[in-house]
Amino acid sequence: MKVIVVSNYKGGCAKTTTAVNLAYNLAAGEGKRVLLIDADPQGNASYILWKYNPNAETLLRIYSGKTIKSLIRRSKYKNLDVIPSMAELERVNRESDVRGLNHNELRRQIDSMADRYDYVIIDCQPTMQFLTLSALHAADLVIVPFKAAGFCINGLELMRDYLEDAAQKREYQPDLNYACLLTMFDNQKKSLNRIMDLIEQDTYIIFDTIISRSAVCESAEDKKVRKPLLKHRKNSKVTADYLELTKEILSLIEE
Repeated sequence: MKVIVVSNYKGGCAKTTTAVNLAYNLAAGEGKRVLLIDADPQGNASYILWKYNPNAETLLRIYSGKTIKSLIRRSKYKNLDVIPSMAELERVNRESDVRGLNHNELRRQIDSMADRYDYVIIDCQPTMQFLTLSALHAADLVIVPFKAAGFCINGLELMRDYLEDAAQKREYQPDLNYACLLTMFDNQKKSLNRIMDLIEQDTYIIFDTIISRSAVCESAEDKKVRKPLLKHRKNSKVTADYLELTKEILSLIEE
């Protein structure tokens, strides 16, 4: 079982789109057993993959004596389960210091399901609070989506600092690997120049796959649709991009 975390300090970089479509592609296209953990109190990944139930429990409960296995719900798709999120999950961030919560608890709980899933995908909120830091402590691979815009690129340095800190403090010993994923790419010259500058710095590992900017992503996540791209527009360019990303990740992890 491998744990893949999708995280960035900055919002609006297609984190949830990436987490949802990677999870679905692994389950539907590759036949992998996948669990998506929604660690964002906004619950957008849950909204896309799962039939909403206001009585479902969130990760909040693993810090109150429940096991993570009791939180799992079936998604709308074969081989893909979900631990949903709702607004109550924000309590974990607010109460973590007072209650002395441990960043390593999430990985310990995930390890109890090692015989049940091939991949666990964690979708994070765009802040470095307790929930996101716990996900970084749990990760085998962190995907850092970013756009070819000045502020997004500047934020990569902050993200790298948090990753390096988590790698030193976590109880889970194997290396914490991470790579940056260029998303919402418009193929404009200015964007190309920014990416070339970043590559020439040789500071960040960047996926070969580039995710195109496309209105198809927005329509797939519309409240009347709520589908992964492969179910919504299987022949679109951005759908093909996410399929390529899935293959690239499999080659990295399973080589």
